[in-house]
Amino acid sequence: MRVHPAIAALRSDRAPQRQAQTAMKKAVESWRADRRIAKALDEFEAFGRGLRLESCPALDEIFTGQDAAERLVGSLVDRFCEALRDAPFGHPPFRNGFDGCASTMLLAKSGRAQLLLQAREPGTYEAPCASFTDAVRFDAVLAGRASAVIARIHGPEEQVRFCDEDIVLERGARLAFDCQSETLLVTEVETRLVALRLLQAPERPRPSREYCRQDGSLVHRSAGSLGTSRREMIVALLGRMGRADAAPVLARLATGEEDDSLRWQALRECLAMDTATGFAALSRLAGDPADSLAGDASALRTALIETHPQLHEWEKSQCLG
Repeated sequence: MRVHPAIAALRSDRAPQRQAQTAMKKAVESWRADRRIAKALDEFEAFGRGLRLESCPALDEIFTGQDAAERLVGSLVDRFCEALRDAPFGHPPFRNGFDGCASTMLLAKSGRAQLLLQAREPGTYEAPCASFTDAVRFDAVLAGRASAVIARIHGPEEQVRFCDEDIVLERGARLAFDCQSETLLVTEVETRLVALRLLQAPERPRPSREYCRQDGSLVHRSAGSLGTSRREMIVALLGRMGRADAAPVLARLATGEEDDSLRWQALRECLAMDTATGFAALSRLAGDPADSLAGDASALRTALIETHPQLHEWEKSQCLG
């Protein structure tokens, strides 16, 4: 395998790579120190705490006005190019990913907000399903040209109707979405599509949903936040480990004030590892009409009693005791 001399040199001496990364970090610091960028980033912090976009004039200008988004990203690219001229093996000090078709770079994250730079390679894209999350989203198209569909859903959560709007994406396009009921599906990219994206999630996001576009059926539902997903994994792991000593903790979690998906997962695992503790928690949920899980809990309780009548006898004995 042929290895370029410059790359071979980096193997024997890491100092040039460290110097290259230092130059890239200084480029970012210089970009953030720019008066207009600093103002927008300060407002981004407030946006991450839940402030509406229209209350953040500098940030709002980037996603509703013309040329501000292009200037923001262009200023960063100019500084990167200058750093790379002297240190060509540097790379942007941002979290990034590329799957062969689309790339994403996380420019900033604060509280419930994210600022991302995204690109999609030329080609045709099929979308048999569409996902919807509890967030608001703003897109500023910086370069490229593509055909896309704004997919909107209506109807009950388990079975929706799709209403599609065909659009063309090109430089200067500005879009806003309520991601609970709207999403953007890129169908064909003529020239690489580059966009700046701003996201804001609520303090307690509702579950994300994925629907089949052909018939509108719900095919997948997941927790609305990474924190909740992480805790669900921990709960599931306790169940796989058979940690019966964790049953009281899971029962409290199931009847607490956490996200419904986490509470339901805790209840299921509690029932599996300690039937008595789990069934008592299930009955408490079913008996509280104000609880959002009361209906599901009541249905599950009825089904369990029909299958295992001894649970009802056990419950009566507990009441008498």
